Amino acid sequence: MTHSQPQILIHQIHHSVTADKPLFKSLSLNLGSGKTGLVGRNGIGKSTLFRLITGESKPDAGSIQVRGSLAYSPQELLLSGFDTVAAVLGIRNKTDALSRIMRGSIAEEDFQIIGDDWTVTERIHHQLSAFGLGHIQLDRPASGLSGGELTRLLLARVFLSEADIILLDEPTNNLDVSARNMLYEAILSWNKGLLVISHDRNLLNLMNQIVELTALGANIYGGNYDDYLEQKKLLQDAAERELFDAKKALDNTRQSVQTTRERSEQKRSRGRKLFVSGKIDKMFANSQKGRSERTQNRLVKQNENMIDRAEKNLEEAKSKIEIIQDIHVSLPATHVPNGKMIIDIQHLTFAYPGQRPIIEGFDLILAGPERIALTGDNGSGKTTLVKLILGSLTPSSGMVSLGTTHVSYLDQRASTLKPDLSVLDNFLLLNPEVNINEAHAALAKFLFRNTAAHQIVKHLSGGEKLRAELACALMSKHPPLLLILDEPTNHLDLESIHSIETALNNYQGALLVISHDRFFLDKIKITRFIHAPYRTI
Repeated sequence: MTHSQPQILIHQIHHSVTADKPLFKSLSLNLGSGKTGLVGRNGIGKSTLFRLITGESKPDAGSIQVRGSLAYSPQELLLSGFDTVAAVLGIRNKTDALSRIMRGSIAEEDFQIIGDDWTVTERIHHQLSAFGLGHIQLDRPASGLSGGELTRLLLARVFLSEADIILLDEPTNNLDVSARNMLYEAILSWNKGLLVISHDRNLLNLMNQIVELTALGANIYGGNYDDYLEQKKLLQDAAERELFDAKKALDNTRQSVQTTRERSEQKRSRGRKLFVSGKIDKMFANSQKGRSERTQNRLVKQNENMIDRAEKNLEEAKSKIEIIQDIHVSLPATHVPNGKMIIDIQHLTFAYPGQRPIIEGFDLILAGPERIALTGDNGSGKTTLVKLILGSLTPSSGMVSLGTTHVSYLDQRASTLKPDLSVLDNFLLLNPEVNINEAHAALAKFLFRNTAAHQIVKHLSGGEKLRAELACALMSKHPPLLLILDEPTNHLDLESIHSIETALNNYQGALLVISHDRFFLDKIKITRFIHAPYRTI
């Protein structure tokens, strides 16, 4: 008997989140047993598509057929109902039965639960170790796990499954560098179907194909993320040439129509002059006039059809062009001279009460427009070091000195902005010395043009919030000479990350960044990496 290949068949689905917000219109996709990356801007419907595939939601119209079994790792898991690690992994019944048997149970039910899986705990611990969780006991309360540990546990769960296709939704969120590398290894070793939503470009480069969701539908690109970018650029260049040709054709058509009209008018004018001069009689003139009018009507119809076709070709060419908005702004006021001391840290030691020092005897000098990345595993002291630099924590010993008072700290929560105010009102609140016209001009440079500046902050996406924070800070009359960013790319789509990269590359001051995203750090031209543990003695 021949088994069909695992597939996800999406046929002509329509789906709306609200009545006035359709996400998918006649969307069709055929996803097989390869490794597929799903990309698209925030809000385009990537996670919604996953929920439709898993059956958590139903499409308004159309069909989704899944051939084979699925395992799904969402961005967040509600822990209610999962009191232990074993429960999250879906093996609690087996571990409980095994425990009862080890204590002397001879109940037939326990042996039926175990079946042939007598090495379940060893098998599970092996997979947990692959994700750096070998130290976690299966009976440990799941609620006591950190965000990073829970993310890795969910990943271990799907890779432990014998599913034909696994679905991962933003799996690298909350993962540090070592955990990301573990995930990359698991993906490389996975030989079944995989569909992943991600903004991690290193992960996307492990894929066999990229599916991009847009407002118009889905486009499929063979190869990994780098291949996708190359193919997309070729298609974009071809679309731009087609648009140029369509504009030129419309201009030529209009010019041709105008020339034809002028010639026709010249003929009629000559006929009128001949009649007035008596060179042709009235009967011949009327005959000529009738023929001319019929010819004119035919030409008008032909001309209208020509222009209509040319305009339709132009509109079709325009529809193929992706409008990419970039931040183009000069920030000379953020310039820091070479050699100017910005951060001077000497023999810094810090310990939380009752714990061993997380930072010990640490030295750091940041001078001039340096760009430093703080890297290291979760819990290694990166955010603690930033808090010590900002003065929100006091060193146990040692010294932290800043060479400027113009410092901005932007975190993932956009905590510098008031969520119930508009972007414009936040800008005016943070920059009281500017007038409303100056504020509008400044925000427009960060792509908050016209009504976009009046959007309420709490309704913005993560990328829009960070862009608003950067606008409020960098377009100030006294912009920061030191900019500190804490995991700026977490939860952002690729388009938003590109905008942030562009803005930061225009910044001329000193930069201190906490990030696990090496691709991002390379793009913003980090000059020095400082890896935890933060101790120099």
